[in-house]
Amino acid sequence: MAAAAAGHTILTPNVELASALFSAVERMHQDAGRDIWPTPRVRDFGSWLREQHALRQLTDGGLPRLLGDIEERELWREVVDASDAGREILEPSGAARAARRARRALRDYGVPLQALRAYAPYSDEARVFLDWNQRFEERCREMGSVSVDELLAAALPPIQPVAWIESPVWRPMARQWLARHARMLLPSAIDSRAARLAAASPDAELAAIADWALQGLRSAERFRAWICIPDLDLRRAQVVDAFDAALAPHRYACGGADTAPYAVAGGTPLAGFAPVRAALELLAASSEVVPFERFSLLLRAPELHESPQAAGAAALLDLRLRAAGPHAADLPEWLSLAERVAGAEGLTPLAALQRLRNAHRTLEELQGAQPLSRWVAVWTVAFECAPWALRHRWSSTEYQAAERFRELLATLATADAILGFQTRRAAQRILWRAAHDTAFQVQTGIPPIWISGQIMDPWLSYDGLWIGGCDDERWPPPLEPLPLLPLKLQRDAGMVGAAAESQLKFALDLQNRWRARAADCRFSYAAPGDGRPASPSPLLLDVAPSAAQARPRPHWLALLEDAPALEQLTDELAPPFGSGERARGVATLRAQSRCAFRGFAETRLDAQRLERPVPGFNARERGDMIHDALRHVWTTLRDSTALAALSPPSQAELLREASELALAQACRRRDPGATWRRREQARMQSVLARWLHIERQRPAFVVEELEDDESTGRGASIARHGDLSFRVRIDRVDRLQDGSRIVIDYKTGMADADWRGDRPDNPQLPIYALLRPDALVAVAYGQVNAADCCFIAEAERPGLFRQRSRRSPLEGQPNLAALLEVWSSRLAKLAEDFTSGRAAVAPTMQACASCHLHALCRVPAALEESTVSHGQAVSHD
Repeated sequence: MAAAAAGHTILTPNVELASALFSAVERMHQDAGRDIWPTPRVRDFGSWLREQHALRQLTDGGLPRLLGDIEERELWREVVDASDAGREILEPSGAARAARRARRALRDYGVPLQALRAYAPYSDEARVFLDWNQRFEERCREMGSVSVDELLAAALPPIQPVAWIESPVWRPMARQWLARHARMLLPSAIDSRAARLAAASPDAELAAIADWALQGLRSAERFRAWICIPDLDLRRAQVVDAFDAALAPHRYACGGADTAPYAVAGGTPLAGFAPVRAALELLAASSEVVPFERFSLLLRAPELHESPQAAGAAALLDLRLRAAGPHAADLPEWLSLAERVAGAEGLTPLAALQRLRNAHRTLEELQGAQPLSRWVAVWTVAFECAPWALRHRWSSTEYQAAERFRELLATLATADAILGFQTRRAAQRILWRAAHDTAFQVQTGIPPIWISGQIMDPWLSYDGLWIGGCDDERWPPPLEPLPLLPLKLQRDAGMVGAAAESQLKFALDLQNRWRARAADCRFSYAAPGDGRPASPSPLLLDVAPSAAQARPRPHWLALLEDAPALEQLTDELAPPFGSGERARGVATLRAQSRCAFRGFAETRLDAQRLERPVPGFNARERGDMIHDALRHVWTTLRDSTALAALSPPSQAELLREASELALAQACRRRDPGATWRRREQARMQSVLARWLHIERQRPAFVVEELEDDESTGRGASIARHGDLSFRVRIDRVDRLQDGSRIVIDYKTGMADADWRGDRPDNPQLPIYALLRPDALVAVAYGQVNAADCCFIAEAERPGLFRQRSRRSPLEGQPNLAALLEVWSSRLAKLAEDFTSGRAAVAPTMQACASCHLHALCRVPAALEESTVSHGQAVSHD
């Protein structure tokens, strides 16, 4: 603190320690009651070397240009891609990272390249790295540039006073330079009590750490703790969940503030923040074919809408596009279609569409290979047109992320000499990699609880320290030698992670340092969760065990525990069906029969499953086309005599004509393209030919009625059951030679006799039968699909469809007329339940398997268990 107060520059081995020391100096001034103080000069060593190089360039124009972090990554990737070995590598980015780490390790430990060349005759990895390193240095010389790892060797003694904190993290060459040119600062030591905790699972370990931090905050107003979770990068989401549940459950309550008394070090990829993600999505959508799911996300992105009303209009447009849009298209096609649909549906013009249109036009202005600086200029304008047009609505986190992304863009704009000319897609790939490789940490200061993933000495004094993952497999840390460098070379140079001896020495030193940094020092370890027990590290056997335990809890449980008791009311009766409300035809009674709540939700709440455009035609469209094609076939033939007389060429021509008409009708609503039309026409003609073969096996008949048959004037019929009436359209009614009739409904999926029982899964055929009861002898599904063409019927006499068909059971009734009376009573009861508002959650045995309302109905656990026990394994949200 004295060095900081004197204005000295304080150097740390990494950014995380620099942030912690900076915050400590700031708190020192605040505690002293000062309102104004000089900005502390606390720097990590790498940043300070860059600053010194930049200052020297102001007076010495001959100094080489320093490569930026992105430039260096891309240059290494270019070197790897251009080499013979690189063409055989599946992940060039990983190889480039490994080469970069190897080069830095050689410089950090002062290992000359000549020492590595001695291994080249025996090591393929060494030969490959030497080749890559030579290419990298040649490219640097060509461009008059230098990488960061070369700065220390050329660094001059500092002009201003410099101090450095003593830490085991320093690499040998940096430590030697600092020992010659700067003053070392030693940390203070504290007498501590240590304890170790065994947790039943990794989640339980995190819960125990979070509860310990919570107790510390409650016990002391100025409590500060440093927590190390070595595998933080792999468990960041679980860590955040555990600490939110204990320390900040309010963050997930309605209107809760987005603050917490803890922070997680390391940051997350910049590409994951909303303004950056939206910008990258825009670039990707503008240069490639866009699937509907991606355009849907782009259309509904919050960054494009200035108000909740605009966002709602976009959601409604998205709903319409699901029924009318293709599976994939380029961005101009999507925008044109969205504008047409919005106009046809009478939707308010969406400003978001115009923003996307302007952004796309801006991006299209630049074509061919261009310097990266020109791409950056165009990108920036496009971002201002669309995803960043409403930046005044950003939160602090979003603003900081966007500013960091602007810095990244500015860095790329200065990299023309390194990256040269790039095509549009290549430039976007560079930007994408940079955004995903750049970690970003929101600047909120150092809160009381700091969670780190680095195994290091925190240097400052804390009220409490907690080190996780201290089992016998991970502490001391397992060996982690660097790829591309021979293991013996690493061990000879004393590289940490290359030898068990060095890891043990490192762990013992660090453990002693931890115990000197806080009065309360905790170590923990957890069973891996696969049934194997966990044992503490041998280095902790002298540490007293602790019995403290905690159970993992999610956010909602923490909120639930703090929530007041609520009165429970089961309301299963909706208001009676009103005269101004409309039913959904057969679908209403079908849903009511399966589950009263489903009938209420689907008809009166209009709770429908969202469609999703698929490649080609979806199942509903295929079914409609089969219906349309068969209507044309029987409008032309009219009876079985004409069918029997139909020659193969005539049949082929009739089916071609029918399929073309059906396709044209379907494509007026949604056209998936010529390729899918050709495929569907061939499939449809094959299925129809198989169906006509089944029809030829029936006794003689005349088609008396067809859906929307202009020749007979037949259209929709009105079905009335109780106080409920609705329109229905019967696919077909046949008259046999003796004057009896058959009602037929086409099904293009797999069908069965689902109309039976007091609560039928589908009362469609009974509804049709009651509309045409005169001389009725059978009702049937005509299953028309590529897998199997057949009739599934309820018939009072045998032989009506195939020779092997038998008389139906008729649900125990003597004839179909008697069964119609049963059906009438059954449908009247369903209609009465619906119109009276009965909406109980009471599904039939198989109803839940085809339902999409689980999150809305909250089906009771008892019903779920009953369904599963009968062999219907159903998942409920």
